[in-house]
Amino acid sequence: MARPTRSLTAAALLATLAGCSVANPITTQLEYAPSDGVRVELSENVSAENLMILTRGEGREGHLLGAVVNRSDEDVAVEIELAGGPVYDFDLGPQDVVNFADAELTPASVDDPPGATLQATLSLDQAGSQEAFIPVLDGTLPAYERYLERN
Repeated sequence: MARPTRSLTAAALLATLAGCSVANPITTQLEYAPSDGVRVELSENVSAENLMILTRGEGREGHLLGAVVNRSDEDVAVEIELAGGPVYDFDLGPQDVVNFADAELTPASVDDPPGATLQATLSLDQAGSQEAFIPVLDGTLPAYERYLERN
């Protein structure tokens, strides 16, 4: 093959491969929940991350896991209300994170069995509220068993 033909073929191949990102968004740049919990954006700078409820079974005590993240430069107040259960209030300073892992957020009774989702209302003082469906999990995965040992 002559040198001009190879160069032309290489240029065509490069243009074809580069065109893939024009028609398809780069998915690694999209926000998503990388674990078993759900992510809820309350505003551009405030979100609840990896929310899940752990329980040994329907009607048993639960453990709320996840975090609330404030990426803004202002104080915010976040409220999480679980359907048929408690309300949790969090005050976060600028660039603050509240991780629930050791916070002992334990609803006395989870009305839904593992595998279901529990409805919750999340509210941000400056942005209003929105509904979310938080997955209910059990201790099948070893990483979650340690939270259920407390129950």
